[in-house]
Amino acid sequence: MKKSSLVLLFFTPAVTAMQSLDDEALGQVTGEGIGATFEDVVLYSGDYGRPDDFQLRLRLTDESPLQADYLVFSELRFNKSGEQPGSVNGAGYFGSYTDPFVVADIRTLTEQHVVSSGPLAGQNRQQTALYTAFPAADLQQTERSFYHFSDTQLGVENEIVRYNTINLSRGDQEKYYNGLPVGFFDGNESNVNLGNLYAMDDSYASLQLAQQDRLDNAASKFDLHMRIDSLTTEADRNDANESFLSYVDVFGARLYGTEFYLWGHDNQGETLNSNPYSNNGGPVYADRGLALSLSLGLQADAIRLTTDADQSLASTLALNNVDVYIPFGSVDQPVTISTVKYDQFVRGQWAAGVREGVEKTQLRLEIAGLPQDVGQAPQGNIFIESMSFGDPNDEEVITGRQDIFLRDANGNIIETVPDVIHRAFVPKTVTYNEQVDLYNAANPNNQIPNIPNQNVVEIRGLEIQRLVITTQDL
Repeated sequence: MKKSSLVLLFFTPAVTAMQSLDDEALGQVTGEGIGATFEDVVLYSGDYGRPDDFQLRLRLTDESPLQADYLVFSELRFNKSGEQPGSVNGAGYFGSYTDPFVVADIRTLTEQHVVSSGPLAGQNRQQTALYTAFPAADLQQTERSFYHFSDTQLGVENEIVRYNTINLSRGDQEKYYNGLPVGFFDGNESNVNLGNLYAMDDSYASLQLAQQDRLDNAASKFDLHMRIDSLTTEADRNDANESFLSYVDVFGARLYGTEFYLWGHDNQGETLNSNPYSNNGGPVYADRGLALSLSLGLQADAIRLTTDADQSLASTLALNNVDVYIPFGSVDQPVTISTVKYDQFVRGQWAAGVREGVEKTQLRLEIAGLPQDVGQAPQGNIFIESMSFGDPNDEEVITGRQDIFLRDANGNIIETVPDVIHRAFVPKTVTYNEQVDLYNAANPNNQIPNIPNQNVVEIRGLEIQRLVITTQDL
């Protein structure tokens, strides 16, 4: 397995002797930590069962090795995007001197919640946290919907005039194409007034390009490949009825906005309600324990899952142009990890409410309700431009064949492409742009502009309002 080179950056002030700090003094210390940059990053392992393979095997049951159930991770490959895995050109970089991977930094977090009782009544409580951050941790998710972006630019009052694409003479056939002028995909309209469509699209593209430029300075794009097997027994590994496998491939992936805070959870003297699920709008705390908050941002050109040993197209699901940002906890609503005494339900009798009658020590992961005086929990968004199911020429995923009318920057039809295949979960804007790219490749001296793509999936405003996970003895 190939390794990566590592450069460490120590961000600490010069001192003459080690000094002990109490918690209050420690909370005032910021900026100290270790920064790291990784160069020549590449990992490679051979196919399952080959001499150079890599396997991480988790035994799920206590039977003998040949009879036990296993979960096996193998074929781990991680290399610069677009390069051959394991090749000399497959190494990328992760982190830079100005934007490194940061670990062991100490920071002070201040809650928005105003303490209602105890020695800190009327104040905002502070927590001293250990901080870890990936490159581009301060980078925010950009608006990935052109329709919403242009709404913001033009103002809501322009929405009906600018974006109403319903034309009663044609029914609702263009109702879906929000953000494009009326009749753009209609061959009967030889010229369409594009207004400031392309000027607005240029502004939108500039926003995305600025983010990509920042990411280019922080890390390479990487491809990841992994195989996951779930085996009933090792002897049944090749029996499709007794095992499950999936290949996971991520192409052109990079992290952004990814950071992690860890601290010791303590109410610092505030009186709490004994009810574990409500506190009259005040904070609700789990038992004292470890607290954390994290956020994860991921962009990927494609995420592909394949569930066939021969990796046939028919067994493939692909998510294309993915942008995911998920916050998980905050200083006012942390994820807490603690031990609790728990009288668990009798297995199979949860609905009837039958408990065992004996409290046992269990591990609990909890996100409590957000304090009422904190306006809003952090929110996440998921954008997926298109989805592909199996073979693109499979009639089961083809929704129809229609002509595509290519238009120049003035809205004039310059070429008609007949009987273009349209597929399920692929926006027509994506299909149109595929034909534009083909046209431009064949006509380098007479190129036409792409139009802004839409997304097949947009999930906005994700937040966890309440979560409790408690282990149980089976």
